[in-house]
Amino acid sequence: MHIDHMKIGLSRGASRRLWTVIAMAVTIAVTTTAPSHARMSTATTYQIWHWNIGGHGTHLGSTTNGIIQAIGGSISARKPDFVSVNEMCHNQYGAVIDHLQRIGWPQNPLNFARYERMTPADDPKYCAGTGYGVAIFSRFALGPTDRFTLPQAAEDKQRKLLCAPVAALPHLRFCTTHLTYVKDSQAAQLAYVHDVIERYRAQGDTVLIAGDFNLQPHSPLLDGWYSPTVDTVNNTGNRGRYHELDDQDPICPGWGEQTTEGGTPGSCGQPGKVDLVFAEAGKLTGYREDSQPIGHICGANRDRACSDHRIVNAFASVTVTGQ
Repeated sequence: MHIDHMKIGLSRGASRRLWTVIAMAVTIAVTTTAPSHARMSTATTYQIWHWNIGGHGTHLGSTTNGIIQAIGGSISARKPDFVSVNEMCHNQYGAVIDHLQRIGWPQNPLNFARYERMTPADDPKYCAGTGYGVAIFSRFALGPTDRFTLPQAAEDKQRKLLCAPVAALPHLRFCTTHLTYVKDSQAAQLAYVHDVIERYRAQGDTVLIAGDFNLQPHSPLLDGWYSPTVDTVNNTGNRGRYHELDDQDPICPGWGEQTTEGGTPGSCGQPGKVDLVFAEAGKLTGYREDSQPIGHICGANRDRACSDHRIVNAFASVTVTGQ
């Protein structure tokens, strides 16, 4: 704003008083309008669905042996907001996209899925060379994708972390990862993922992360993840900022419910639990998680187990900062 006091016939004293009034008016206007631009936090409950399907090891990349129908049927029945799939062949990823589009699951059928390979696309050892990796699907349209390569382990797969925000809520991020089974490299990969999640947290993001961590809740390596409020005979020594959404399960307090059917022992007389879903303790107002028994509807005769991992179905009531 420009005012020429000489042209409107004011003295210098009157001009100073006029500028004081104008400055006060501008200050009042800014103060009055500023709250409309403030960031607001709202609490919303989101459902997270995760499954390590063994896309190569169990299905050899098949899309016709029942695994796609098993994924789509569970998603259709449970209606999650976010889906994480580990050990998924790229052709299976495409088949799931087609299936979900047909059943009308996502709000935005052209922008609801992300994939990241852990093997080269032409590696014939996995998925008949179509690529082998991790995927996320969202009921909401997704924003720009973050793809991270984890420290290399002594194996032929390059482990990844895959994250994307909700386009309409860029401070809400969903991530998946599948960490190595190679013990010498687990600490480095876990620390890398934790650093990324902490950077998101520091910028005000609410992060939901699901995946096969190849670590069980009582592993000392996860002490830096679990909140110190989780302190039971099944899971002690915690000092982190996060809850695994099954850590209140009365089946095994602090640890939760098995996610595998294999021979690896877990806690409370259960087989192992390596499929985990984390959210920041300070953003949670409520949470729960259950693992589902494995369906025997796959294979040539539809009588084989569809994976050696269970489907994990979790709910997180979290606060999310708006734009």
